[in-house]
Amino acid sequence: MEASVTQKTQALEQKMNSVLRQLSVPLVAVWSPNPNQQIHGEIKGEFLLIYDESESEAWQTFTHEIVEWKLSGLTGVYRTIINALIEALEKTIYVKKEELIEFLPKLFEAVKENR
Repeated sequence: MEASVTQKTQALEQKMNSVLRQLSVPLVAVWSPNPNQQIHGEIKGEFLLIYDESESEAWQTFTHEIVEWKLSGLTGVYRTIINALIEALEKTIYVKKEELIEFLPKLFEAVKENR
């Protein structure tokens, strides 16, 4: 029985890895059925790990993870832009804050002199 499970796992992995090679996706599919996992699958480094027990669910998770992997390239661009914007804003705010810190003693002194 154990040999047939291993053969079934290897056969599915071979098919999935064939799809990955066909699409030039630099990942290795690993089907590791685990009913105790809280997630269906994930990408860790170069591995696409699938935890579903049934083959049909494993293929759905495989497809989902590949789409998510492909989309991460798009969202990475936004993340780069947002991080650059945050950095620019932080620099601008720092300069304005320093100007305010230098201005406040002058304000207090001017008010004190004219009371």
